[in-house]
Amino acid sequence: MRITLHLSDDTELRAHGFVAPSGLFAEVQWDFHGPFPDSPGDGVLWGTPAAMRRLAELAVQAAIQAEEEAAWQAHTTTTTGKELVA
Repeated sequence: MRITLHLSDDTELRAHGFVAPSGLFAEVQWDFHGPFPDSPGDGVLWGTPAAMRRLAELAVQAAIQAEEEAAWQAHTTTTTGKELVA
């Protein structure tokens, strides 16, 4: 299975948990209306609570790594060309 999802800061997200005959499930729903007429619209991601927690942990880890990379890039950009004085 392949899923590509780009979330922006204004993407509307909703969470829901439910019990079905086959077990306990958690889901995240979103509304996406892109710039093209054939944009997919609404979507949903669902799984067991354990699987959704693993996904959430990885999403937080990816966000932290992106922020760290941005900070590193800003640091190396500001220090490039400066001479170190001993």
